[in-house]
Amino acid sequence: MGTMEVEELLTPTVLVPVVAVLVVLIGVVVGVVKIAGGKKTERDIVSWAAGAYSIWTGGEDSGTWAPERAQRSLGDWYGITGPGKLWDTINDLRRGQTGNPAWDLVRAIDILRIAVAARYIDDESCLTEASKMGVLLQARYRSWEELAQAFEAGMIAWQDRRGVTDPGERGRVQRNLPALRQGIWPRVRYDARLVPAD
Repeated sequence: MGTMEVEELLTPTVLVPVVAVLVVLIGVVVGVVKIAGGKKTERDIVSWAAGAYSIWTGGEDSGTWAPERAQRSLGDWYGITGPGKLWDTINDLRRGQTGNPAWDLVRAIDILRIAVAARYIDDESCLTEASKMGVLLQARYRSWEELAQAFEAGMIAWQDRRGVTDPGERGRVQRNLPALRQGIWPRVRYDARLVPAD
């Protein structure tokens, strides 16, 4: 390539379109990487939330319930009759209703799933709130086992205050642990990156 050909390639009429194409290609690559990373983070949050609420439910996703069942359950158990009451309850749990963050926040994540089934919130709102609660729980507890132990302590204290003596209710977490250890917790790391989906 001669000096004249190189000079012709370096003129603005050639350089500007080439640079523009490169910028567009870099933007596309960055966009694809962000989308792929966002989907992975979303899957991690969904899986992490399942690992948390399963301490209470044994693996059942309350977000799959029929709307009538979900609405009835929220009303009977928590006095939640619509989105306004839902957010009051969630905010109360987030602030620390009982003084045990594991007991409060894991139940809040389950309530969010029930609220999805009840059609009080959408999946995106549930994901956003569950990710924020997951970050708080990860900062406080170091493992699934530690979270489950703290949750169980909160549950037993709550049952003691209400005079619950039924061994079936009091042994709920212990019954759930084998399934959690074998099938649910191995699918997602406790310290998975849970970036709030704002």
